[in-house]
Amino acid sequence: MNWLQANATELIGDGLKVLGLIAAAGTVVWQLRKQHKNSLALQRENAREALKLRIYETLVQRIRTLSDANIAASMYAFGILPAVENFQREHSAGRRPSPMQQRAPAFSDLHFKAAGHLAELIVEFECWSIAFPGLNVFQVALNAAAYDVRQSFPPLFAALLQILPMDPPPGETGKPTIIHPPPSPEVFSALKRLTEQYKAAVDEMGCYINDLTVEAQNNLLHGLFEGRVPPRQPLDPRHRVISTVPEKAQALIRYFETETAWGRNQAAINAEVVAEVLAKAASQSASK
Repeated sequence: MNWLQANATELIGDGLKVLGLIAAAGTVVWQLRKQHKNSLALQRENAREALKLRIYETLVQRIRTLSDANIAASMYAFGILPAVENFQREHSAGRRPSPMQQRAPAFSDLHFKAAGHLAELIVEFECWSIAFPGLNVFQVALNAAAYDVRQSFPPLFAALLQILPMDPPPGETGKPTIIHPPPSPEVFSALKRLTEQYKAAVDEMGCYINDLTVEAQNNLLHGLFEGRVPPRQPLDPRHRVISTVPEKAQALIRYFETETAWGRNQAAINAEVVAEVLAKAASQSASK
């Protein structure tokens, strides 16, 4: 009997011990790698949630600023109507009414201030589109609403210039304030219509901003809270509610691009650009 045969049992036992140690070491390494992988995944998830929270806080700040500016411009315009009516009553009663406090340039400043805040909000959309892809539908919706506001502003501003007092330019304080006579019933009726159109356009934008607040909470804070904020429920079903649900978002984008004044204007601009490019290409080809 040789040495191997005499020590086979002991050698096998030692071999099994070594294999056991190797298996145990492999299990420990596997567990460490798994824990490390899970730890990295947890760190990424925590970083993602922290980023979403920062995006939400940034959007909310922009939204509040824009909402306040829109309300200020809308209410300033709407507050002009009772001031004009009071001026008309005082004048009809034979009294000399005090000049109205509202001014067309002040309204213009409020209007363009709100427009600037909207531009800042849309820039934020472009910065965070990878983290919040649903912002695309809001960019389209707010551009459509902003177009309606822009279209309603010039005729209203022009009407206010003919009705509200006009102060002298800065540096010319010696000149008197221009006081217009009370507007006729027809002019006042036209002013009321223009004011209501402007306010309606601003209010529609306000509804979309409210929808953005809801969707921002549901998309950016859902990892922190279990509940969801319900969508807006308009009394008139003709009013659109903006949603980031893919099917609804695509339908909304098609609506804004094909059935709104903004969409038709964009299509006309695109058609003009294409026609110019084709005409230029044809001209260059004919000259060769």
